[in-house]
Amino acid sequence: PLVGSLRIGAIHTIGPYIFPGLIPILLEQAPEMPLLVQEDFTANLTTLLKQGQLDAIVISYPYDEPGIVTLPLYDEPFVVVIPSSHPWAGKKTISRNILPDENIMLLGAGNCFRDQVLEFCPDCLQASQKDIGLQQTLEGSSLETIRHMVMSGIGISVFPATAAGAHEYSHRLLAVKRLAGKTPYRRVALAWRKSFPRRQAIETLTQSIQQLELSSVKML
Repeated sequence: PLVGSLRIGAIHTIGPYIFPGLIPILLEQAPEMPLLVQEDFTANLTTLLKQGQLDAIVISYPYDEPGIVTLPLYDEPFVVVIPSSHPWAGKKTISRNILPDENIMLLGAGNCFRDQVLEFCPDCLQASQKDIGLQQTLEGSSLETIRHMVMSGIGISVFPATAAGAHEYSHRLLAVKRLAGKTPYRRVALAWRKSFPRRQAIETLTQSIQQLELSSVKML
């Protein structure tokens, strides 16, 4: 089970923040099982998983597919990212009620993280449309593109915690703030086909993910 490549997919807002740390851990645990990685949207990853082109995928709940097993991995809080020169930079926490006062940059439609942000802050949609041209520009963008636009002072955004502190170089240009009150979060899970025969490979992958030092997440 631990010999031969393991093909794993992850959604765009998770993959870049777990793969760099996961690959060396997994190579140490299972040196004869190289990891082949792919990033995509949940729907596309699910199709590839069901077709057998991927062995496992990392997604966020809600997720319920026939013939697919899921295992919760960790809970990840949402945080606000603002330019370090922003008036809110001196605040310890940010109230969700004042988020719509700013130009909020969101991921494009069809991205599950965008939907999760709008679930806890519905008014953020209207705030993101203050500059329609800007939001249209962001439709196909990534969190990394939005990070650089925040650093440029164009607006603010809401990130999953692992993405917010991912790059040391941005710390002097970005401020990361917790949300006041009950913190919104997403639950990240591993999913694989019930028929997948390499159970030990899944267990080793799960253990390797649990060894990751991820910013502010609560391992399950």
